[in-house]
Amino acid sequence: MIPQYRQQPPKPPDEEFSSQMVIPSSIELFNFYRLTLAQCAKLSRGARLVELSRVFAKYLDQYAQQVLLFYVSERSSGQTPSKTPPLEDTILVLNTADYCFNTCTQLEEKIKGRIDESVNGSIDLQSQADAFMGIASATVRALVRRVEVDVEPTWREMRNTGWSKMESVGDQSSWVGEMLRRIKSRCEEILGMLHKQQYARAFCDNLVDSVANAFIVNIFQCKPISEVGAEQMLLDSYVLKKGFEELLTINASNTTPPTGYIKRVNRTMSRIDPILKTLQVRPSPPEALVQAYLIHIADKSDTNFRKFLDLKGLRKQDQSHLMDLFQAHRASPRNESLPQSSALLALLAAGGGAAATNHSAAAAAGPTIASGIGSLSSSAATLSTSNLPARFDPSVFGNAIMNAARDGVDRFGTPNLGGSTPLPQTPSGAMSSPTSQPQQQQQQHATSRGSFEIPAAAMGTTNLNENLRNIGKFFKRDLGGFGGRFGRQVEDGGGGG
Repeated sequence: MIPQYRQQPPKPPDEEFSSQMVIPSSIELFNFYRLTLAQCAKLSRGARLVELSRVFAKYLDQYAQQVLLFYVSERSSGQTPSKTPPLEDTILVLNTADYCFNTCTQLEEKIKGRIDESVNGSIDLQSQADAFMGIASATVRALVRRVEVDVEPTWREMRNTGWSKMESVGDQSSWVGEMLRRIKSRCEEILGMLHKQQYARAFCDNLVDSVANAFIVNIFQCKPISEVGAEQMLLDSYVLKKGFEELLTINASNTTPPTGYIKRVNRTMSRIDPILKTLQVRPSPPEALVQAYLIHIADKSDTNFRKFLDLKGLRKQDQSHLMDLFQAHRASPRNESLPQSSALLALLAAGGGAAATNHSAAAAAGPTIASGIGSLSSSAATLSTSNLPARFDPSVFGNAIMNAARDGVDRFGTPNLGGSTPLPQTPSGAMSSPTSQPQQQQQQHATSRGSFEIPAAAMGTTNLNENLRNIGKFFKRDLGGFGGRFGRQVEDGGGGG
């Protein structure tokens, strides 16, 4: 069934797209499960039902990997190069992941309602439900990615601005107005297709995170920056922040955005302020610049402090005295508790500021799509062309999604389960080609969960499953903070279209 589902288009050609539509194969799969459960329950209420639940779990994992994740990756046909999946397909995958998450839980409850109490504890499909939330997380990130591609030219304009030659602060920079126009245009389209408020909020949160991170990275590619230039950037960031406050309700006129969303936007964009406030301080008297750094950036790193001096355009011979003062002040008792390196500059430490890095290399390095809903895009900084001068290469987008799912969620301290090892070409592999029926039957017995042994050849798929589940756990945790039970419509704040 799984290879057949994968070959089908997400939406039947004769059906019109609806923002609430799910992929038909998911409904067919769960209907088949319900029928099979009803028939099996007539014959056994014990170990056989436990084994059936494990078979269900196995093919739910395969459906998540081989069908849903496949739909949001680029696919080529014949001589046609790979392309970014249509927006409608991405929305369908998101809706289907949400449907599968809820239906997994219902299926688990139905099995427990029919099985003997002595083996009731052996029934658990929550790992599969979490894997579907991992898919939902990847699709939200894919939606944000579309906006990132749209605004890349505006980041280029920012980098080409003469920030060291400004003599006074004026209105917002031209690139800011163009960026907001592009963002709002794309958000109107995407939010109009998201029928659940949880996902509209998720998309907006991640988009704001992405832009804030890209702003920070691009600041360090705009050197030299004068004090007036830093003040202009601060004004520009404020204009962006005010624009972002309206995103969630962009399709709902006369609707006030939720207070929680406004606070989230302010908190996210405020990460930019310490950097620009430090750059606003003149290098004379030198103590003022050193103190500003220790107050706003608040770390002890010689490397980071020197980056700021370079960013201000100070000559190397003028930096020695400032470095000596910095080392003296950081050793004082009131600064002894400062961290060695500021979290504000973590993106730069990860290599986000390397101007020579190209997008393909960044994607191959294992960008992290997988993270909590509130920080998906910040952990996926390497996926964003906004921090790179190179032109976006759409041919790597699908691979980036797959790599991120495999590479795990190290940013949260979770062990890297997937690594970068390619998946085996088996029927249980995430992107494997169809194999013969005898091979499939053999794998079905070999890779079943619980008491069944998992051969080494299937470990790549097992790792992908585990990573998707961890992604889903973070996603589900943060969505719960938006109010209401996950998977249900939440009416607070509007904006879903």
